[in-house]
Amino acid sequence: MKKTSDIGNKSQAERLKDILKSFGINSQEELDCALAGALEAMTIGIMTDTITVPANST
Repeated sequence: MKKTSDIGNKSQAERLKDILKSFGINSQEELDCALAGALEAMTIGIMTDTITVPANST
């Protein structure tokens, strides 16, 4: 007999798999490339983000 949490985890994993497929990610290698690209984009975004300091700060 399966635990309820096991059933929930399986359905959650299946939903994630469907989401990844909708983005065209069908293999571990494609997921690795997509994650690396997302991390690089986030890093570039952080490096180019403008920081504003309030005029009355010390």
